[in-house]
Amino acid sequence: MRPEPDLRAIRASVEWVGRMSDDLIHIGPFRIGLDGLTAWIPAAGEIYSALAASFLLIQGYRARVPAGTLLIAAALMGGRTLIEAVPLLGPLAADLLTLHRMSARLIIAAIDRRLAAESDHPTAYATPVPRLPLWRGRAGAQA
Repeated sequence: MRPEPDLRAIRASVEWVGRMSDDLIHIGPFRIGLDGLTAWIPAAGEIYSALAASFLLIQGYRARVPAGTLLIAAALMGGRTLIEAVPLLGPLAADLLTLHRMSARLIIAAIDRRLAAESDHPTAYATPVPRLPLWRGRAGAQA
């Protein structure tokens, strides 16, 4: 029998990768992360995107996130990696889309629900499923 994973450590690592991927540098209302920066380097963007996506999905699997949530996250990040491969427009789209961050938040929300179910104080970790804009526009803008 496998030991129970440390959900708080997994949650922290997923949050960190989501933030580093899409929320590293703030320029006015816009945010860019390693994902957007590496998108302009041939092949580096696709490699980083695939590695970050794999990490998030593996951590979600380790935390026993529901398969439906992992499939949505995989579809978002897979589409993001494919978009990045388009010459010139792909890197621009990579700078605007925050799909790694959105996927990380979906996984975090699932982990928080699990932590809340296991906690003596159910609201301690309860977070609603995030509704995030798909692009980095004005603060508070919803897609």
